[in-house]
Order: sequence, then C-alpha cells, then structure tokens
Amino acid sequence: MTIDEYFEDWSKVVDLKETDRIIKKLSASNVTICPKTKDIFKAFKLCSLKNLRTVILGYDPYPDLYKGKPRATGIAFANSPDTPEKDYSPSLKVLRESVIDFTKPHEIITFDPSLEKWEEQGVLLLNTSLTCELGKTDSHSLLWKPFTQSLLTNLSKYTVGIVYVLMGSYAQSFERCINTKFNFVIRCRHPSYYARTNTGMPSDVWKQVNNILIGQSGYGIEWFKEDKFSND
Repeated sequence: MTIDEYFEDWSKVVDLKETDRIIKKLSASNVTICPKTKDIFKAFKLCSLKNLRTVILGYDPYPDLYKGKPRATGIAFANSPDTPEKDYSPSLKVLRESVIDFTKPHEIITFDPSLEKWEEQGVLLLNTSLTCELGKTDSHSLLWKPFTQSLLTNLSKYTVGIVYVLMGSYAQSFERCINTKFNFVIRCRHPSYYARTNTGMPSDVWKQVNNILIGQSGYGIEWFKEDKFSND
C-alpha cells in the first residue's frame, strides 16, 4: 500500500512528502516512540475527510506505558478500549467528566475510552505532535510542526464550516493556519491543566461545538451514550 492509498481522501490535504520524511526519520531512530508506528496516523483512518465536522487539537501523545505497551493509541486523549475507568489517563478522566457533566442527573452512561465513536462521527482527534519519545514529552514538536501547519492550512482551503477546538496554548499557536472567516475556532485549556490543578473542566466547550453543528446540519456529536433505566 502506498502512502497516498493509506490516507485515502486525506491525501488532498496531507503533505505526503513531509509525511514520508518524518516516517523515514523515525524509522532511522533507535528510540522507542509513542504511539506504536502502526498507530501514528490512526486518527485519519477512523475519521474520513468527507465526514469531517470537528478537529480537536491537543499537544503530545501520552509518553508512558500501560501494561507494558505505549498508552498512546494514535487518537488524541484516548486510551485502549479495554482500559478500566480506574486506570484512565488523567487527561481522559478530565474529558470524561467534562462531556458527561456530572453536575446534572443521568441514567445509564456508556463511555468508550478509545474515543473511536467520536472519530466515526466526524471528530478528528489530533495532537500537534503525532509522536514523542517514550518518557519524553515535547520531544518531537519540531519534527511535526511543519506537518501540522500544512494540514491545517490545506484544510482551510479545502473545507468550510469546520469547528476547531484548540486545547492549550501550543495548539492555539496554530490558529493562524486556520481560515477563521469560514470556520469556527473554540479555545480552551488543555485537559492536563485541570488534571494538574485538580479542578473540573467546564462542559461549555462541548455544548458550543454541538450548538454550531446543530445550527449547520441539525445534529451534533453524541459524546457519550445514555440509556434509560429499565422499569422491569
């Protein structure tokens, strides 16, 4: 499979030459990277360009191991689907509590830590750096910066009406690559800030996203699944 076949419709906006350069550089390195090489571009496989509605931009992949394997899955903020709630990464815990908004009553809640259901609804969950060295945050930011800048710039030329959620100051530094005249930008703190300060992330950001999407197409993103209690 060629690189353009792998990216399918994303090939219209992804700089394939830059991607090839990065992969060759990573392959020549002897260090362990997060996520695994096969998962680096996983977010693009689960969310096609034609279905894209929202881009959530974070910072770095998780640099740690979980049960001996890289915790990072290739989808920003996600954990593997079999991760028990008690073992969620701090940022994912913050996101879960924010999207569900536990200040309000709920019935039976199902939350998928892989966040693949979000991707399937047109949410691209991407970090500004798609890889990092094991145990070293911010180790590949310069390597990936041209890729991310190019992607956001090309997206703004090819698509309109996309909701960009820029989480944290570094993600917000890429706002200049986005055509804000024909797209929407929401800025918020990175979930790691709330985890570090032991404070709750406001749920307003998810409401803002859905208000925009509903205004455009009549339906938003189902951030979690809620089933009614049985009367049996």
